[in-house]
Amino acid sequence: MELTLAEFVRLVLVGSFALVLAAAMLSRYLHHRSERQALARRGICRLCLHAFEDSSQETIVECPACGAMTDKGRSRSLG
Repeated sequence: MELTLAEFVRLVLVGSFALVLAAAMLSRYLHHRSERQALARRGICRLCLHAFEDSSQETIVECPACGAMTDKGRSRSLG
């Protein structure tokens, strides 16, 4: 099968577009995953409003500033 110049250029353009689209989708997915993990590690104390990160698996942790027990991640509710 012989490939003309026009077919070759079209193939290169479509392949490049598909590669860029796949890279963009992968980048967005990885960014979303890292943001979700960072939010799960974040804690804000209800008493002193100190913001901190804790990498343990516990959902209720001790505030490093005042020592109060506080929720971390999305499980906390404000109010």
